[in-house]
This record gives sequence, structure tokens and C-alpha cells, in this order.
Amino acid sequence: MVKSIVLNVLSLFTLVFISLAKNVTDIKDCPALSRRTPSISVNDLRVDDIKVIGALGDSVTAGFGIMGFDKNAPVFIASQKSKLEYRGLSYSIGGDRGAGTMSNFINHFQPEVFGASIGTRLAGICTDKPRIDVLNGALSGAIAMNLDGELDYLISTMKSTKHINFENDWKMINIQIGSNDMCGACNTSYMNQVTPEKYGKYVDSVVDRIHSSIPKVIVNLISSFDLSQVFELSAANSQYCAARKDGTGDAGCSCAVNSEGLNKMKEFSKGYDQKLLEIYKKYQSNKSNSFAVAYQHCNFEFSKFSMEFFSTLDCFHPSLKGHTWLSKAFWNQLFLPQSQKPNHLLFNTEETIYCPNDSDRININ
Repeated sequence: MVKSIVLNVLSLFTLVFISLAKNVTDIKDCPALSRRTPSISVNDLRVDDIKVIGALGDSVTAGFGIMGFDKNAPVFIASQKSKLEYRGLSYSIGGDRGAGTMSNFINHFQPEVFGASIGTRLAGICTDKPRIDVLNGALSGAIAMNLDGELDYLISTMKSTKHINFENDWKMINIQIGSNDMCGACNTSYMNQVTPEKYGKYVDSVVDRIHSSIPKVIVNLISSFDLSQVFELSAANSQYCAARKDGTGDAGCSCAVNSEGLNKMKEFSKGYDQKLLEIYKKYQSNKSNSFAVAYQHCNFEFSKFSMEFFSTLDCFHPSLKGHTWLSKAFWNQLFLPQSQKPNHLLFNTEETIYCPNDSDRININ
């Protein structure tokens, strides 16, 4: 009888909570959170506790190709623009005014958050423009093996930036890597460095280093895309993609040229996700008050996606609409326990943004 009453009360509480939840199309429409003393534990972390945001990854996080290929521009100008990284629009770390990004969502609740990248720059092999990159350590072309070098940049910049209280500010570091690793599975020059085992080793190593080197931090692991599905979809929509018309439709991905390569990418994608899940579970059983790992999976059904998700530059990188949707999808997952995160995600240009309330915490369970 008592158990039944308790369950009914919990059910009623859940219904009330759901009715109070608010979803909006613009983060500006989310009500502010009530002020409180900043959390002393990562297990009680709200988004407005985050004062520093950083990111590690590859060309997706670097914002490569976001604005597509301008077919109406003179050839020289279109060619130059096709080499740009739109770092300020990157879904997880972009800070351009009005951009729909996770860092801008956090900024709505915590105006003092620092680290978002801004503006554009030519794709490069190093993070050498701190006024643009800020704490976006992602590099176009990077594989998991390169994460350690990206973290070097992040740590040194955090320690040398006057806006950051390195010891006391709560930090979030978003990590997404794997697209180039997957493509490298068919590249004989470094295919041994991109196996799921090596991938897991490199990501685990950099997470361990963050744990030991950066105080008060939550690492947000975001799984990579299953690129085999991407190439299957784009092959059927080659007219959408400017690059396919000049013979570079594989976007430089050696595994995309035949079914054997695509199957290998599919296999590696599953292997990478399994390694990320293992890293997440490792820290579930090794909890502390100052460090945690969250995991956001990318179970995308690309076969059902509109081509609007992809850049017209190469049908490989996400477009501006794609990045905007990704920011909303992963933001909404932040507040859900692992068991309640959606099994499949479908691209939706009308996706809404969840407004966290005072009782919401960044969920690390």
C-alpha cells in the first residue's frame, strides 16, 4: 500500500515536471535560472555553473565547409571560401553572435562563460590563431592520435588566459573525433593507427590526462557519425554536391570508393562508439566530486535525412542547418540520463531547444 502511494506520488511529480518543461525555437526565449551559490560538486552541476568551454576534434568541430560552395561567386573567390573554417558557427563551441551553438546556449544562462571560438580562418594544421580559435582546439584532418596535441593547446591557453580561474572555474570540454579515423581505415600509410583499439586508447589517454591536469571539469564525449551511411546517401544525391562535379565526391575518403571500404567504416564506427561507451562507464565506476564524463551518442538514421543537413561543398561535412540541429540535439541530451536518451535521431530543421529549469542538472548518469 505504501509502495503504491509512493509510486503514485512519483508519477504525479513526473507529470507536473513534464508540464513545466519548456521547449523553444530560440534560446533567448528560455527563462533565466534563479541565482544560487555555484556547485561544489560535478554531481550537482547546472549549466550556469559552467564558466569555461573548450573543444577537441576534427574538421566538424573546426567548422569546415559550413557555408557550402557558392556557385554564383567568381571561381577564385568560391575556391578560397571553400577552404575556410567557420569556427564561430561550430555546433559545440562556436560563439558568433546569434549562432545556434551549445556554447551560445550556455552563454544565455551564464554570460561570463569563456572559450567559444569566433569568426573564420583558413583551415590549418595547427591552432595558431588564439583570437579566433580561443578554446577550440579542433584541427581539420585530425584523427584520435592528434588529440593529445590539441589538449596541449587547450591547457596552455587556459592557464595563460586572464579570464579563466584555472583552479576554481567549472569547465566543459566537448570531444568529437572519428570521421578521419574511419576514412583512414583504408589508407595503408596509417590504417594501423585508426583501429577501434587504437582509437579507444588515444581517446582514453586524453580523457585521463584531462582528469589529472585540469581541475573541476566535465568531459562531454560525443560519438562520431557512421560515415558509411553518409556516402550511401550522398551518392544518390550527387547533384546537390558541388565537389562531386569535379570528381572529388568521395571528399578525400579512401574507404568511400567501394562497398568493402564502406563496410569497414561501418564496422569501425560501431567499434569507436563501443570504446567511447567503455570510457564513459569507466568513470561511472570511478566517480569524484570534481570530474565526470558524459556520453552523447549519434544514432543517426542518415538514410532518412534531408540533404540540407550536409554542406553543398562536399556532401560530407554538416551545413549551417546541420550544425544548428546538432547543437540542439546534443544540448537536449545533456539533461537526460543515459537510459532515456533517444535511440535514433532524425534531422529536423524545426527542432526545439529544451529550457532547463532550476532543478535540472547536467546529467552524468
